Amino acid sequence: MKINIPLVFIMALFVTGCSSLETSLDETPIPTAVIATQPTSIPTVSPTTNLSLDDFTNKVLMGEDDSYSVYLINPSSGDILYGTGEIIIFDKSKKLVIKINGSFTLIVGGTIVSDDGKGEYVFLSPGTSTSRRAIVVSLIDKKQAVQEFCTLAGEAGDHFFWNDYIVFNNCDTFNNRPWGAGEAPSITAINLRTGVVTELAKSDLTHQFYIKMIEGNNLQYLETFVDREEDWKNPDNQKTITKTYNLLSLETNK
Repeated sequence: MKINIPLVFIMALFVTGCSSLETSLDETPIPTAVIATQPTSIPTVSPTTNLSLDDFTNKVLMGEDDSYSVYLINPSSGDILYGTGEIIIFDKSKKLVIKINGSFTLIVGGTIVSDDGKGEYVFLSPGTSTSRRAIVVSLIDKKQAVQEFCTLAGEAGDHFFWNDYIVFNNCDTFNNRPWGAGEAPSITAINLRTGVVTELAKSDLTHQFYIKMIEGNNLQYLETFVDREEDWKNPDNQKTITKTYNLLSLETNK
């Protein structure tokens, strides 16, 4: 039996189908571009060549801390105590050898070594006296960061790294002090990028200062003072107070 389907019904089906197809297309999600976010870069030391300690047969250990060993390579002969030449710094955790540009004079086995804990700077203090030369080496630039300066020898408390600064007790002296050849330290900060020197606390005939610690952006230090110069000979006449210096002021004043 032949069924006659009205043309109007066929047209209705066609319109309905097109409408459904259009709805389906409209509802299909359009993919959006995904842009990968790159992490903030942190300065890291990368070797210029694949160096190892075995590549330097004529090397002498100058000093080390928990993170780094400092070697003088091809040292000049003629002085048993001191050696002069280029240095390499061995990163113990990364097994990485960093060759530093320039010539250095260091004391064999008697160079104090410390670092900033961020892999950017290493502090070297060669010498045997209370007042010692101090050198800061930039591992990023692979060279000496600023000119040598004088600092007091001692435990880890005689200098601190903060941002791009080193804060330390310098070698000021006054003849009225009965110890350490007149040792009367001030507190100095050096910007290791620019070389700008800032005196944070300056000693005089009746005052001297010792750095204690850095907490956050604050330097804690001790101020020791007397009423009269001759009171330095009697510890009972000396007074010591704890003071604080906001290191952020170094950033605003630079």
